[in-house]
Amino acid sequence: MSLCLCGEEIAAHFVFCPHCGVELRGPGQAAVLGVSPAARSVCRTLRACATPTFERLALDHFTGSASGEEMYTQLNLGDLQRLHSDRIVVREFHRRQEARNGADWEWWFHTAGRAFGLRVQAKRAKRGGGYDLEHVVRTTGERQSELLVRDALAAGCLPVYVLYNHRNWVPRSPTGLVVDCRHGRGSPTQLGCTIVSALTVQAVLRDRPIRASYVRDRSMPWHRVLCDAPDTGRSGLEAAHATVADLHRRGSDDLRAAAQAEVDRLRTSTRRDAVARPGTTDSAGGSARRGRSTPATAAWGRERLDDRVYPGLDELAGHPGEIHDPRAGLRAARRTRGRSGAGGPHGHLAVQDSRGRHRRVSTACPVSDVIRIKRHHSPG
Repeated sequence: MSLCLCGEEIAAHFVFCPHCGVELRGPGQAAVLGVSPAARSVCRTLRACATPTFERLALDHFTGSASGEEMYTQLNLGDLQRLHSDRIVVREFHRRQEARNGADWEWWFHTAGRAFGLRVQAKRAKRGGGYDLEHVVRTTGERQSELLVRDALAAGCLPVYVLYNHRNWVPRSPTGLVVDCRHGRGSPTQLGCTIVSALTVQAVLRDRPIRASYVRDRSMPWHRVLCDAPDTGRSGLEAAHATVADLHRRGSDDLRAAAQAEVDRLRTSTRRDAVARPGTTDSAGGSARRGRSTPATAAWGRERLDDRVYPGLDELAGHPGEIHDPRAGLRAARRTRGRSGAGGPHGHLAVQDSRGRHRRVSTACPVSDVIRIKRHHSPG
């Protein structure tokens, strides 16, 4: 152990002080002076984790002995904690906790008392390239994705999926491409670990059949999401957070579009069924003859609905709670874990089916579009 200029004790292998955020170059830190900035980078470590994940998973599927997500998670998180414990805090959840919050682990990225957090669920690609996105928790009967989104908000984190892949593909969006950066050259094998918003997963689950390829194409290589290279006028932490927030906003757009498409389908099918059914009473109370009915639902395409598709999303509000530092964030997670309904506004849209019965289509999105980096206020 040694002392930083701020007076706090730090481990000998730390490159950045977790208390003040300064890069350690003073006496007593000679062990890190010969290490290049690229070697100390979180981005470089994430690249180094993605390549063996890609190759190992491909080999496992080829031999017919593919391991579960747990093995890949243990290997990757072990490297990150060993090399970057000065900037990354990881809290893994055991199976009982995962059944309550839908997450495999919680990730905090911090420097100088400022941090942002992610709640993560990992999914391994099957032999054919799909993922087990429809997983339902047996004890509660809820979808894992719903638990992940709801509990992430309560803990002040953004909900994401980490995908372990073994196939190359050409992303449809430039954001999903593997590109060179100051930390190394791009390679197709770096698609072994990608990140996608949990809201994108929820959007896909609203459609049939489930399009796993859409989730994969909307994901980004995790070293691009969490690259710690400083951006113009922003620190590495702020640049990484901006990328994560943009990923979440795109997930919100996916979810809005999926909900609107679902409502449109219900409107269309209800109108067609009602018009095609003979003997239906028209809007004036008379009998519609020869199938020329004029039901009340026939005018839906011309009426404006008062209910918004996603109440609460447009305000970008949400109340994730104050996150002072990574340790405070973890304490907040323990306090809020397992509380049902702790996730913001849940709305419903009333839809009338072909038999005149009213259905309630869930339009809940208990997640803020923006989670800000919180500043740490020292006690006293």
